[in-house]
Amino acid sequence: MKRFMRNAGTLCAVAVASIGMTVLPAVSAQAAPAPICPAVVGVCTWTEAAYEGDLRLLFDEEPTVVPPVQSVSNQDIQPWCFYERPFFDAGGKKREVTGGQAVKDLGFAAHSAQQGRCQDA
Repeated sequence: MKRFMRNAGTLCAVAVASIGMTVLPAVSAQAAPAPICPAVVGVCTWTEAAYEGDLRLLFDEEPTVVPPVQSVSNQDIQPWCFYERPFFDAGGKKREVTGGQAVKDLGFAAHSAQQGRCQDA
């Protein structure tokens, strides 16, 4: 009986290990890489989604962001609001990014940004 239990235990361990080897690589391949952003009190922005393209740092409001940005990492403790249109025009899309949050894709190209919560217009 002891021998059977030991063999069953070994078989279970091998089965669990082989399942882990097939599942873990698939899970890690789907994980998005964290953005590489310097430790600043501001926002890192990229011109393309997925933290790709040109990197630009924002420290203060930007009525016109040129070129527009699509992904951000907010290193500030305050939220930032990103607007699809220049000059904080709330007529287009907007997205609030809280302090410490990274957004892989804003869902639009932001043409202006300011520190603070997005206001309804």
